[in-house]
Amino acid sequence: MPITLDGTTGITVPGVTDTGNLSVTGTSTLTGAVSQTGSSTAASFIPTGSTVPANGMYLSAANTLNLATNTTNQMSISSTGIVTGTAGNLMLVQGTAQASTSGTVIDFTGIPSWAKRITIMFSGVSTNGTSDIQLQLGDSGGFETSGYGGALLRSGPSSIVTVQYPTTGFLLINDIGAADVHSGMATISLLGSNAWCGSSQISETGFSGIFTGSGAKTLSDTLTQIRITTVGGVNTFDAGTINIQYE
Repeated sequence: MPITLDGTTGITVPGVTDTGNLSVTGTSTLTGAVSQTGSSTAASFIPTGSTVPANGMYLSAANTLNLATNTTNQMSISSTGIVTGTAGNLMLVQGTAQASTSGTVIDFTGIPSWAKRITIMFSGVSTNGTSDIQLQLGDSGGFETSGYGGALLRSGPSSIVTVQYPTTGFLLINDIGAADVHSGMATISLLGSNAWCGSSQISETGFSGIFTGSGAKTLSDTLTQIRITTVGGVNTFDAGTINIQYE
């Protein structure tokens, strides 16, 4: 016996009224909007629509669950469990670690526009030369290689030296040898209007010292990528791992 709810006449099947509870033991398919004032209980709720609703849950793509408010997607959950959202939400996303064992640059791209803080992690990183290691920021126009400002403090067993940043990037490691190995973290945070502030603390096993730095850089557009490379860009990475987290 089919039951039709047309939004005007209610349930008119003999013996069934629309003033009590509706119990469905099978599978129900609802093609229109459903509004109720009470509670619903079910084993599961599986959305099938890909259109953003005014307020509610939907499926933007296969195995990607979304929540929307005010006709805007506010949160997405992928099949791998990664949660992303709009600006203002606090979500920590782990990047994919890269082996820093070859090449002159280590790039992390596809950073979402809502990211406000990015942490770069180094473990056992080394190069085949003596050029300083720096961090560069990029946007839709590419990596920016000028306009960086700041200073690095190099402290060791017998000396403490302050080094001014080159204008080409955030200076992370200075006065290194090809056999030196570095581990630590650098963090950049959005100040506003594409202006980023950065700080870093990285150790060096060969020098048995610590590099501590801070600086700032304003991009021409929204940050989408970062690069770790050497000053001059000619030395090759030959050991270690680098990864990022953003939130």
